[in-house]
Amino acid sequence: MQINPKESNSLLDSALNYHFPEYSEEQGIKKVVAFGDHSHKCPIYVKQTPSCTAGCPAGNDIRAWLTLVQHTEKRHRNWQESYESAWHEASKTTPFPAVCGRVCPHPCEIKCNRSKKDDGAVNISSFERFIGDYGINAGLRHKKLTAEIKDKKVAIIGAGPAGLSCAFQLARRGFPATVFEAFAEPGGMLRYGIPAYRLPRNILDGEIEAIVETGVNIICNTVIGIDKSLDELTAEFDKIFIGIGAHKGVRLGVEGEDAPNVFSAVRFLKMINSGEPLHLGSRVIVVGGGHSALVIARVARRLGAEVTVLYRRTIVEMPATEEEVSEALDEGIDIRYLIAPVGIRTEDDRAVAVLCTQMRLGELDNTGRRQPIPVENSHIEVECTALILAISQRPDWQDVKRYVSTNGWLKPDENWSIDESIYAGGDVISPDRVTTAIGHGRLAAERIAARLEGIPFQAPRYSEIITEEKLRLTYYEKRERNERRWMPVNNRFTGTIDLEIDFGITEEQFRAEALRCMSCGLCFECDQCRIFCPQEAISGFPGNPVGQVMYTDYTKCIGCHICALTCPCGYIQMGMGEGL
Repeated sequence: MQINPKESNSLLDSALNYHFPEYSEEQGIKKVVAFGDHSHKCPIYVKQTPSCTAGCPAGNDIRAWLTLVQHTEKRHRNWQESYESAWHEASKTTPFPAVCGRVCPHPCEIKCNRSKKDDGAVNISSFERFIGDYGINAGLRHKKLTAEIKDKKVAIIGAGPAGLSCAFQLARRGFPATVFEAFAEPGGMLRYGIPAYRLPRNILDGEIEAIVETGVNIICNTVIGIDKSLDELTAEFDKIFIGIGAHKGVRLGVEGEDAPNVFSAVRFLKMINSGEPLHLGSRVIVVGGGHSALVIARVARRLGAEVTVLYRRTIVEMPATEEEVSEALDEGIDIRYLIAPVGIRTEDDRAVAVLCTQMRLGELDNTGRRQPIPVENSHIEVECTALILAISQRPDWQDVKRYVSTNGWLKPDENWSIDESIYAGGDVISPDRVTTAIGHGRLAAERIAARLEGIPFQAPRYSEIITEEKLRLTYYEKRERNERRWMPVNNRFTGTIDLEIDFGITEEQFRAEALRCMSCGLCFECDQCRIFCPQEAISGFPGNPVGQVMYTDYTKCIGCHICALTCPCGYIQMGMGEGL
């Protein structure tokens, strides 16, 4: 797309009327290579961090995924080559694109600069899911960074997203990694905390299989602290990573909580996802306002119960995303706000009602949310046939308890270590997103590898984050967002939780969504700078890698700024200095 003549005149006027300061060393200009009629500054090409990547807890280079597909025809690739390249690009930071494309609440999309236009953010989660599914269906295998098998070994405690991410990144670097898992199958909360309607088991198994193919060894049904001690691991392995997750539910601390039809969230989900029989009855109460509470409510709804969620604050403070709340309401979940349980009434040792009190909101607490305060003489009773408490969760400590901090969690240092040979990440630090755990595992693996190599760890140098005010948003034409397809609500209640309701996007939509990426902070070869340079000082070299296509002949440049003003993605900056 090229700018129209009216916009071109406006840009030229802006350049000609720009006030350029006199040259001065004190102004921080390191080098001036051209003295022209307008400015002492010439263009430099500065690769910046896109806001989507800055918003991704796993640190994924989302821009690279999108532009690989976007440039398919320009680079004379076929579509399958681009899909495969995008999958391998994703595997640099995550082994779980198909998983995260389904379960991540996509904070990257909130940060996407395209959300400032009226056509909405790029549908990154659906794009990631398509990449992941393509990798599974094509039988792709991850590329290792070395063929060498190192003589140092690492033990991973826990086969959840943090542990498997850490093991994967170590194996890519040639370090044998053995994962010890307490449950019968690997996956952690991915398998035992997320129902199949959101994450089909063949998808999870497919991505774990690709991890194992890199050389990761997984040993299940082994509890460290019972079947094998931490001291034994320390003697056998050079380094240890702890990623056991948080599989222990928090109790209300009221009488009646031990009734057989009262469940913690983690116990309920483990039973459901392990295929254990459950008799919930016709009326289920779920206490909590987070992601787990709404997932549980939707599971119970699929099993035929009427479900009410009780939350002590309002929807404004609710930890669950707006999308999750909307999906639950669509499925007939009743959500009642400003109500909190204070007791349980039992009959014949079974819970038959939840005793509650109305709440009002006071001042902000240390979480940044308004503090719920009980309203006097406002007690009510809500009948139930089963009660599920999704109020919080904690790790189930065994041998590693000696490393637990005073607040009840592990607290690693900036190197993700809790002592010289033990590292930690994921929900053992604090319960968070799957993508956060994946990021923890990778960051710890990078530091473990450096330590085992005997070299100082060099943290990546991240460039400045580019936000919408540095872009020329008017350049980008309107492109409607491609939304995923869903199973009709009436078809979801079949008495099973195995039917996936999210059908993702089509291949055509996938390609169209790639075109919506604005390539914030990196040249995407729009050619505007070359077209509008009045000195013809800019040349294109399309055979070069992305971001290295445009070059300026500084012997011709007069510093008029037109190239920077016409650049839509903010890649061109004026003033000689250090390019990233």
